[in-house]
Amino acid sequence: MTEPPDPCASVELTADDGASVRICAHGGHVLGWTPAGGVERLWFSRDTGCGPGTAIRGGVPVVWPQFAERGDGQRHGVVRDRAWEVLHAGSDDVGTGRPRAELSIRLRARNDGAEPFGFTAALHTYLRVSSTAGATVLGLEGRTAQANDGGGEVLLADGPLSVVGPLDLAVGGVADGPPGAVVLHDPVLEDLVLTADGFDSRVVWNPGPGRAPGDVHPCGEAEFVCLEPAVLDPATLQPGQTWTGTQVLRA
Repeated sequence: MTEPPDPCASVELTADDGASVRICAHGGHVLGWTPAGGVERLWFSRDTGCGPGTAIRGGVPVVWPQFAERGDGQRHGVVRDRAWEVLHAGSDDVGTGRPRAELSIRLRARNDGAEPFGFTAALHTYLRVSSTAGATVLGLEGRTAQANDGGGEVLLADGPLSVVGPLDLAVGGVADGPPGAVVLHDPVLEDLVLTADGFDSRVVWNPGPGRAPGDVHPCGEAEFVCLEPAVLDPATLQPGQTWTGTQVLRA
C-alpha cells in the first residue's frame, strides 16, 4: 500500500531568476519566501510544531472562518491546523523574464451549502525584521485603530508606527475603508510593500518581550512583525457565492 504524502513535508519552488517559495500542505501554508537576489523575508519559528490540531508558527498561516474570538468557533479558525489537498505546485510563467520580487497569495472561499455562511478571516503574515527596535510601519498614519485586546480605539500618530510589542491593532473596517499600500521599513533589510484586495482591514501584531506564545523560539518575538490583511467585519456568503481575498508583498 502506498503511504499518503506527509502534509508537513516542505516543497521549495525556485524560479529561473533564483526567487523561491517554500510551502507545505498542512494548513495550506507558505513557509518561506526569498525574492530574486534577496534574502528570506518571512519569519519562521524554530520551535514550531506541525500535525493534526497544531498550527505552524510563522510564514503565512491562513485564518478562516474566524479571526481570533470574533465568532463562536475555534480561535483563528479550523483550516490552519489540518492538511490541505495540493491540486498543483509549480510555476505558471517560467521563462517570461519577469522579476520575482513579489509574492502574491490568493484565498478563495465558496459556500456550497444551502444556507448563508458568515466568516471573518486573515492571512496572518509573519514578516522578518532585523530587530523590532528599528523597524516601522508606514501607511497607517493618522487613522483610527481598534485594539484587538479590547482596549478600545487608538488614534495613530502622523508618523511611522513602531513595531515594538506588545502591539495588536486593527486598522480599517467597512466603515473606515481598508488602508492602501502599507510599507514595512527596516534599517537593514529592504523595504516591503503590502497591498491587498478583498480584505477590509490590516492588523499589526507583535507580542512583545516575554509575552510570546510557547512555540516562538527564545527571543524570536524581536525578529518579526505580523502585518496581515484581514476581514474583521463579518462577511456573508450566500449559497453558491464565492469570496476572494488577495495579498501581494513586493520587495
